[in-house]
Amino acid sequence: MDNSLFVEVREAISQWITSNNERLRNNNISLEILKDDKDCLRVELNFGKLLAEILVAEPDFAPYRYVSFQAVGVVNGVPNFVHFWYDEDGMGIKEVIKNLDKAVTIVWEKNNSQGT
Repeated sequence: MDNSLFVEVREAISQWITSNNERLRNNNISLEILKDDKDCLRVELNFGKLLAEILVAEPDFAPYRYVSFQAVGVVNGVPNFVHFWYDEDGMGIKEVIKNLDKAVTIVWEKNNSQGT
């Protein structure tokens, strides 16, 4: 891969993980880095009742440019998406980080609501 924007986005997400690790722990969200190399950053967030994955990669075919955020929960024994967000062409790094923050907040709130 020789895409400087991908490298910038991947580094920004990596920095976001580092700078938000304590805040996540304080909100009972555990974080596990599943893969971290030059081609892919894959992180699992465990909210308790819900699980989310942040994936930063250059896909061959996917509904995202570089960043995928997907959260699932189990309803009646069946896994269901509770929230997802994908970056798209034209998004700057600040917009990606803002949307990632928003996605984590949405899932945290759903995890702690009565309906989950």
